[in-house]
Amino acid sequence: MTPSEDLFKHLSALRKQGEMDRALEVLREALRRGGLGPEEIERAGRFLIKARAGETDARGTVRVLLLGQCTTSWLVPAMTAVAWGQGQVVSVTEGGYDTILQDLEMMAAKGSGPDVVVLIPWTQRLMGNTGSTEERVADELAFWRRAWDVAARMGSRVIQVGYDWMAPGAEGFGLAGEPGGIVELTRAANAALRRERPAGSYFLDLEMVSGMLGRESFYDPRRYYWTKQPFSERGTVRLAEHIWAGVRAVTTGPKKVLVLDLDNTLWGGVVGETGPLGVALGESPDGEAYRAFQKHAKALAKRGIVLALASKNNEADGREPFEKNPEMVLTLDDIAAAEINWEPKGTTIRRLAQTLSLGLDSFVFFDDNPAEREQVRQAIPEVAVADVPVEPAEYVRALQAGLWFEAAALTEADAARAEQYAVERKRRELQQSAGSMEDYLRSLDMRAEVRDIDEADLMRVVQLLGKTNQFNLTTRRHSREDVLRLLAMPGSFGMTVRVADRFGDHGLIGLMIAVPADDDPRTLRVDTWLMSCRVIGRTVEEFFAAELLDRAARQGFARILGEYIPTKKNALVSELYDRMGYRRVEVLPDGTVRYELDVEDATRPVTYLVARESEALVPSA
Repeated sequence: MTPSEDLFKHLSALRKQGEMDRALEVLREALRRGGLGPEEIERAGRFLIKARAGETDARGTVRVLLLGQCTTSWLVPAMTAVAWGQGQVVSVTEGGYDTILQDLEMMAAKGSGPDVVVLIPWTQRLMGNTGSTEERVADELAFWRRAWDVAARMGSRVIQVGYDWMAPGAEGFGLAGEPGGIVELTRAANAALRRERPAGSYFLDLEMVSGMLGRESFYDPRRYYWTKQPFSERGTVRLAEHIWAGVRAVTTGPKKVLVLDLDNTLWGGVVGETGPLGVALGESPDGEAYRAFQKHAKALAKRGIVLALASKNNEADGREPFEKNPEMVLTLDDIAAAEINWEPKGTTIRRLAQTLSLGLDSFVFFDDNPAEREQVRQAIPEVAVADVPVEPAEYVRALQAGLWFEAAALTEADAARAEQYAVERKRRELQQSAGSMEDYLRSLDMRAEVRDIDEADLMRVVQLLGKTNQFNLTTRRHSREDVLRLLAMPGSFGMTVRVADRFGDHGLIGLMIAVPADDDPRTLRVDTWLMSCRVIGRTVEEFFAAELLDRAARQGFARILGEYIPTKKNALVSELYDRMGYRRVEVLPDGTVRYELDVEDATRPVTYLVARESEALVPSA
């Protein structure tokens, strides 16, 4: 009996014993460790679908609709299993074969769309049409625009899969890329989809994905002719992994932190034994591989991924290569937080999360030592742990294979994030030297700008709505269309807050959307209030609450209604309204707490921020 057969026999026994929760946990651990083959992953998905039948509307479930010009049946269990292995419950449904527009219109008529719509083209229309490349691409683009429009009406986010070619066709490899060839036509269609796709959507480049695995392995012609699904078992799972990465990108966003070991991870050898100039970097095969990995990490930092260190080492030894070895690509300025000590890695990663004010589920851990990886897997299941190969030349590929940092788009805030967290170290050092918290807050010289949500900020607003979890009172995942609809309501408003201090500009770190109550036009209801965790405790929330109070008074509202909807991640703000002077009026069975505040009698919260115009939001010298 194979290990996978043992696994499913064990799952079946647990189910018969009434221990379904235990069975699901065992299956999640097996998927998380990556030991199952494609057939077993699909089987795991079928087990999950059957086990969780009737739970599709549970809180936290992401609803995904697959619509394809090919059969998508095998993708449903594969996606279910892939997501479950990464700690997320998804409800995946599929439409009919090549009935994309009909299925979308039918769902839109019901008035309840999924969270994400995945659109999967196939080549029969694109290759079957006549005319020039431009005409054929324009025809396809018109079709997909209709699908995008319906998805937008439902408030669903879109993952648009690209076209691909299975073989070069009669033109052969030499001519397929010439005008009119299969490859040229495919790439022209993909360029148009990528260019015209709706804001906030994710483009899944199928040609790139199949090419990484190899088309001879990714596709199965016999499967296509028998069932109209072109993907092999391996191809199905690989596509499911990339679709799930896209779902995460448009809902919660990419992982935020890459935690790196030092010895034999960023350089070869043990620095405590070789010294800072003796580690392998540069002029050797392994040295070049370590430098390439550092370059990749630095490129991630430039696009907004926060870098941190967790190393078992003497702190002075761990820092010396950064300070003395000229072959180092990364510098200490690239590192937002470091834990260099002899404590268990699980302990140090938890401390990094506290230091950075980020949830553990936003962390990825990369360490060459399998024992350290196993300790973190067991101590902190929320942390994604990379399967690090023995060969350092494979490090970059291993990190990319996890698809943890896939993003729908990059904003200016993303590009500035790593630098902001690095600067945060200076703020922490100032706090440690300050005589009191009040002295520290005054010394920061904090300035804030509040302004209405506008088109320029809309992408960043939707991004924050999709991925902010800890400082989020209601965790409502509004799409771009949802935001525009709420702001169009008479009397409603949405505002953002930007903060800068003596060390730098935090950028746009908070937003609030408030609408008149349905039953009382003089009552204002806070629909959404969220902020970046990196400014918590600096009275930014008090500043924002005061702005809300002022705005409500100016617009003639008599009361403000607030709401705290608990999740697994937002306990941090469970008493925020209490601190701001609101009174509790109702606690619902699910833990939701409702608050109210009389505008006329309210007291403005104390804050150490000063309002400034946008041009003043420049760090002081």
